[in-house]
Amino acid sequence: MMKKIPLVALAITAMTASVMANAATDRTGFYVGGELGAVSAKAEGETESGQSYGVYGGYNFNEWFGLEGTLYATNDLIDNQYASVNAAAFSVTPKFTLVLNDTFSLYGKVGISSVAVVIDAPFSDIDYSGFGITLGAGVNAALTESLNLRLGYDYTPTDLDSDDFGAEDFDVDFSRVTLGMHYQF
Repeated sequence: MMKKIPLVALAITAMTASVMANAATDRTGFYVGGELGAVSAKAEGETESGQSYGVYGGYNFNEWFGLEGTLYATNDLIDNQYASVNAAAFSVTPKFTLVLNDTFSLYGKVGISSVAVVIDAPFSDIDYSGFGITLGAGVNAALTESLNLRLGYDYTPTDLDSDDFGAEDFDVDFSRVTLGMHYQF
């Protein structure tokens, strides 16, 4: 009986692998997923970094063209006794994909992004907002017919303005490296 268990496990593994190898990867239609990342914000010669977390989704019209939306937020980019700084962004981008094989594909995207930065200081809070261009690229790996893992890089330079009296406007460049997983419907 003990010798049959490894044989049964080996047979199930072989059947699962053959089904996965023969399954056609679905690359069209709606998809939705989540991502974790490392973010860097460069403003006025200073660079701060932290983590980002977000969601993304879109629709692939065919194997090479789609539209994607991404919403992410950061943890404290600066967290000290004087201030705490958080950022969030929403982008909409056309996405272009180059299929390499049944498992791997490369993508590039360019579009518009809305960015918000909140500075919490002991005596006042300052809110900044602005629009920028998002440029992105990455690699996608199909784990199953519908489940995908991707590694990406996004760059968003933006001009941030504030309605708060006396707050100076400034430019900031956000760079993010993300690891995401999504389901293709």
